[in-house]
Amino acid sequence: MGKFCTSCGAALNEGAKFCAKCGANVFPSNESAQISTETPPEAAKSGQEIPKTMNSTKKQQPIDRASDNAPQHSPMGAGKFIIAYMRQSLTVLKNPQQMLPTALLGLVWLVLALLGSFGINPLPVRILSFLTFAQGGMFGGVLGAAGGILGKVVVAAFLNAAIVPLLQKKAPFSGIGGGIKDFFGGLAVKSITAVAPLLGGVGVSLLLYAFMNSTQSLQNSMVGIIAVVMLVQSMGRQGGFLWGLAFSAANSLSRGRTPSYIGVTRCVSGMTLGFALGVALSAMGLRWCAWLGFLLLIVALIFFIVSKGKKEVATA
Repeated sequence: MGKFCTSCGAALNEGAKFCAKCGANVFPSNESAQISTETPPEAAKSGQEIPKTMNSTKKQQPIDRASDNAPQHSPMGAGKFIIAYMRQSLTVLKNPQQMLPTALLGLVWLVLALLGSFGINPLPVRILSFLTFAQGGMFGGVLGAAGGILGKVVVAAFLNAAIVPLLQKKAPFSGIGGGIKDFFGGLAVKSITAVAPLLGGVGVSLLLYAFMNSTQSLQNSMVGIIAVVMLVQSMGRQGGFLWGLAFSAANSLSRGRTPSYIGVTRCVSGMTLGFALGVALSAMGLRWCAWLGFLLLIVALIFFIVSKGKKEVATA
């Protein structure tokens, strides 16, 4: 008996709480509709509508919202998604154990900052500073400080994703293998329509990398490496904050229309490639991320306009 989204007909992953394609709640209430059909999974993934009257039954199924990695939501814009996620994230305050990794990381940042102020900077301190993104936000004025704060949030989220599952006796970073496969699959473009989300993702991530690493130095490039790992994991799990944010941003750009699964995958693949490219440019001492990011966004916009024009001509 297969499970499919009752909103868009996409096949659902086992244990999913929301549809990875359209973002609709799988369990909008304590009752869930389970649809049995002989339609093959390929048809469901292609977005073909599955009749809801075919052997539709209802059964009670408990909802474990504490295990969700993204807020329960119907398709929404990026702003609403971030607000919903922040509200859900505040529930961690009810469990101080989950705050421990962030508290320890904050203490490490404080110690490294004090050592730097006294001119104590041996090799072990430099290595630890690199691994923890301790110098993020220390340079670049107000804009650099804001970017550094965002980068430190990313690093703290990564540390929590690595340690908290271990405390819960779970495997951290589940989905990495599948994410790598999806990453390369997202890079395979066969039409002009597929180029726009890919280049757009690369451009956005280069701008984000330049914002979080204002000096674009190798010393602060760990935030880019961490972003690559988190993005690959989000593709493998088809969930989490980064996946949900990409989906919601695509929903906003499409003016409320449900974005396609493959389009979001290409965008996230492009972002993964963009952060990796940013780290490579830092390793070569080239501060091209911001300019290259703007250029790629312009090119992506051109491809989008051209592909949209072709669709309109084809439907005329």
